[in-house]
Amino acid sequence: MLALLVLAVFPLQPTQAAASVQFHDLAAAVDFPERIVFTLEVEATQPIQRVELRYRPLLGAVTFVARPRITPAPALSVRYERDMRVNYLPPGIDLTYRWRVVFADGSWVDSPARTLRYLDDRYQWVQRVSGPVELYSAVTDARYIEQALTITTRSIADFSQRFGVELERPVRVLLYPSPEALRSALPLQSEEWIGGLAIPEYWLVLAGIAPGIGAEEEFARILSHEVLHLVIAQATDNPFTMPPAWLDEGLATAYQMANDPRLDAVLERARRSGKLPSLRALGSGFGTDPEAALLGYAASRSVVEYLVATYGEEGVARLLAAYREGVTDDEALERSLGLSVDELDRSWKAWLAERAATQEGSRAAAAVVLGVAALAAVVALWRGSRGSWRYPQATLRSDGHS
Repeated sequence: MLALLVLAVFPLQPTQAAASVQFHDLAAAVDFPERIVFTLEVEATQPIQRVELRYRPLLGAVTFVARPRITPAPALSVRYERDMRVNYLPPGIDLTYRWRVVFADGSWVDSPARTLRYLDDRYQWVQRVSGPVELYSAVTDARYIEQALTITTRSIADFSQRFGVELERPVRVLLYPSPEALRSALPLQSEEWIGGLAIPEYWLVLAGIAPGIGAEEEFARILSHEVLHLVIAQATDNPFTMPPAWLDEGLATAYQMANDPRLDAVLERARRSGKLPSLRALGSGFGTDPEAALLGYAASRSVVEYLVATYGEEGVARLLAAYREGVTDDEALERSLGLSVDELDRSWKAWLAERAATQEGSRAAAAVVLGVAALAAVVALWRGSRGSWRYPQATLRSDGHS
């Protein structure tokens, strides 16, 4: 049996051990997605009463402590399995870990720290680095990898330039060979429509994109979207709050390199039927229903388009900077743009209705012009054709006969 503890903030101060300790084995092996196996072989000049494995994601804030049950002895061989199905960690992160041996008087000795790159060992990964992007691809095709790198780096550079954000560390991207392969690496019961996700805490993007026809478009739609979440997370980073989903997803959707053609129609249907969601409803997420999620993305993109049209990208940059102060949504909007969430909601929906009316008027005017042009063409055709329908005139010869 194992006891599992979590150390959140304050580690205990070490106690000097009188015993001499030698660590012989500090290995770790990945069996994705089932487990990570940690092993320890250690000898000491006194009986070891307890051992602890301390591990955490290298970029994570929480250290986990496992205490395998042992029989006290001067020499130990220990094996600890972490069940990764139950205690999920995403592939692509680095783990740091060390063992601690504790003696009867309460003193202890820590082993040297080790680092484990936690990759999905079901695939052979090709690693490439370009600028701020470290890419791991399960697809070995060179063109596929180059397209993914180009689109990812270009998305980061474009968004960073527009909004004055400079990445503090590299981004790691794992590319699976299909959406189904990606979902097999996610927690159980994950939504079936997921094609990519960003994990800002670990500066990590996971995506499942099949090689071949359409891959470049999917890179532009999925990779450029997910990597922007990491840039937005840095632009708004603070220890207290996160930006609302409508801003985070809206920016990523508005500035991804390929538009989703479904969004305009979904948004217009909701507007016409009076079913546009409120910004407060969109603040915490879009739910798991695919249709509701699609409307959430469409509405959020539209809000960002309204903000850019009304306040410019400079205004959006001020809004992002306001979130770095750890304020609420209302406070961030008030400080940067001078309005509340509810006022933005009303202004956005009024803008959307006005834009729809303008488009309807333009379409109606275009229809009239086309109709007039079509009628004129018919009249001209009729007039021009009328002469060619006449019966032939008789031609008189010089002898008087026709």
